[in-house]
Amino acid sequence: MLQYLYQKILARRINEKGLMPMDHLKSYIGKINNRKVLIIYGVVTIIMTMALLIYQNTFSYQLHLNDELIGTISEMSIAEDALISIEEQISAEFGAEANYEFETTIKEVRVPKDQIIDQEELENLIYDNLQIYKPAAVIFLDGKEILALETKEQAESILNHIKEPFVEKIDQIKGNVEVLDISFNQDIEIAMKDVPIEEIFSTEKALNEIEKSKEQVQTYEIASGDNAWNVSRSFNTAVNKLQEANPDKSLEDLMPGDKINLVVEKPYIDVTATVKQITQEAIAFETENENSSSLYTGETKVKQEGKKGEKEITKEITYLNGAIDSQKVIDEKVITKPTKKIVLVGTKSRPVVARSKSVSTSRSSAPTYKGNVGSAIVSTARHYIGVPYVSGGSSPSGFDCSGFTQYVYRQYGISLPRTSGGQGSVGGFVARSDLKPGDLVVFSGHVGIYVGNNSFIHAPTHGKRVQITSLNSAYWRSKYISGRRVY
Repeated sequence: MLQYLYQKILARRINEKGLMPMDHLKSYIGKINNRKVLIIYGVVTIIMTMALLIYQNTFSYQLHLNDELIGTISEMSIAEDALISIEEQISAEFGAEANYEFETTIKEVRVPKDQIIDQEELENLIYDNLQIYKPAAVIFLDGKEILALETKEQAESILNHIKEPFVEKIDQIKGNVEVLDISFNQDIEIAMKDVPIEEIFSTEKALNEIEKSKEQVQTYEIASGDNAWNVSRSFNTAVNKLQEANPDKSLEDLMPGDKINLVVEKPYIDVTATVKQITQEAIAFETENENSSSLYTGETKVKQEGKKGEKEITKEITYLNGAIDSQKVIDEKVITKPTKKIVLVGTKSRPVVARSKSVSTSRSSAPTYKGNVGSAIVSTARHYIGVPYVSGGSSPSGFDCSGFTQYVYRQYGISLPRTSGGQGSVGGFVARSDLKPGDLVVFSGHVGIYVGNNSFIHAPTHGKRVQITSLNSAYWRSKYISGRRVY
């Protein structure tokens, strides 16, 4: 078609100018036809190619956000519309106070058409690369940010929640308690600050964060035979650390089945509580001895019963995380004075019971047992456990058997012969089944003092010391003769 039109136009122009007869026209056209058509085709091809290139590589605009390439758009208005849409979306989702900081740069470029994005895709790319901020109540611990919440009221409720367990512990303290102060051991501040939205916690999330931060508390159930010392050794911890972990328990009174904490629970923030506590405490009474010539030596009698007094003590106590950290007495007042106990102590000498001629035949009945005297004799004898045996010894620097018994009984005004044979025939006879603490026990060539539970205290022999021995041992059972009550 293009060739046909060209031939028509060319023939008309030649004929009008009279340049050539019509019969030669066709021949002329035939000569130039191929060359012209090729030129026209070439021009058309170039025009089509240029049009295609212009279509595929038209001017576009690259949007950079904070120096980061976001995408390429066909018109600048697309970027403007996208930013307005994003601002409306952020305001609707996070409130009018939400903000973001960015710097945009737009560059004019030529890129293939398939690299150009539409407004929706641009909005998504911009949104994903924005850091959105919002004013939040930030809790600072010693100048360091630890939690961000939406409002100051929420932040204050979190701090009160941290204090609450320790307030409850103080409420459980016995006595008249006045809370002077409950505060944090560190410097705590709440301040408003723009915070990335993903770092702002809800109240529930903040509480979960606090619970996660606590040290996991391990518990142990007390078994039969356990005490604080062996539990502390088993878990490689100190007894005082166990007490800190269990401030509401007495470790001395642990019973099988009781459960105790093995480590101290570490709070999110250390809480200090200062209280004034008023308690009543007993005042111990004194005991005063008063000599009495109406009582035998070794006998006592209470002349006046003692009575405890009472005083009111005011203390200022500081608790750290529920455990006592320090305390001091700030006032002490006596409410009732104690009454002194007065005990009469006998000074009258006892008559020495006449000795029988033969140990084996002395069966005179024993005096009535006086438990207070017998107990006192045993108590005195125990003071000398560990004193070495010395042949002929009769003092705390060294005893033999009869020297030991003579020395002890003498302190109660009871005179005994110096030898074991002589001592075996004084006082009244006591059957083994009737022995009482304080009675003299006689063996073949040996003496001692009965202490109860089928045992006696004595100075055994060379190389040994004053000790308690069982009457049931084969050796002493075979040598046993009798018991004697000498008071």
